[in-house]
Amino acid sequence: MSSFYRLFYGQGSADMGRLYQLMSQQARFWEDSWETGPSKARTPIFGNSQGVFNPPHSARDQYLPPLPVPSPDLLRQPYNWNMENQKRLELAGRFLAQNDELIDLLNTNLNKVKLNRYNLEVYLSIAHVYRQNLIMLRELGRISDGLTSAQTYAGHNDAQKAVAALDRALGIAENIRQQRNQALIDATVTWYKSWFPRVPEANGRKFLDQVDDVKDHQPVRTVDLGYLVYRELLYPSGSWATQLNAIRNQYAQEHHSPARDAKLEWKDTTTGISAARTGDEEED
Repeated sequence: MSSFYRLFYGQGSADMGRLYQLMSQQARFWEDSWETGPSKARTPIFGNSQGVFNPPHSARDQYLPPLPVPSPDLLRQPYNWNMENQKRLELAGRFLAQNDELIDLLNTNLNKVKLNRYNLEVYLSIAHVYRQNLIMLRELGRISDGLTSAQTYAGHNDAQKAVAALDRALGIAENIRQQRNQALIDATVTWYKSWFPRVPEANGRKFLDQVDDVKDHQPVRTVDLGYLVYRELLYPSGSWATQLNAIRNQYAQEHHSPARDAKLEWKDTTTGISAARTGDEEED
């Protein structure tokens, strides 16, 4: 392997063995950090090389446990998301520190290698996709903390702080959306240096978006590179935010606080980090 690194990247590369090891470990956790189950979003699988399924088998997609929606009276949570995902969050924190090391190694080698530098640019874009998933898991944990704080404040009849905690949770969800989009935009820019763009329509021709119902290839789940964040687009954050905002407004109005119209355009991937980040302030 050491000989390969010298031949492929030339002189000057540093700790390539560790870099490739980290890429592999991060890829494994990116896959394992979500659950896998029957898909409600895709066409069932017709069959495989062994024969036709009768009836067709459900396709399989990845998912995370949904965030809870509190009750409108005292903002009680039906369950604690953090407690149910404690191990997932612990591992995400560990792999986030590992991701720091990986990105540092990639940037170091980008400034040193003489050959195949673009290969490392692609790796760096993938490392940021890994990172975005890790940050999303961490931020879901912070949303859960915010919901717990809101419940505590409501129980102590501190409506102002309870509403602020709900607003903070909604702001963090918007942060996740923007960070996800930025990772996708950055990967698209990098990958399209060597690819023709994958678009729904060009030069008078339309792409037939018909997903294979025999083989399940992740890259064909979307016309563009959105398949990189496909599982996140399926996560019901948009509907959760709509419900939470309604609960927030009902509770706020009952306690003489103003309502707000906070809509999370969760499936909109067109804009990256274009607005000031909100929801990061910690309560006193």
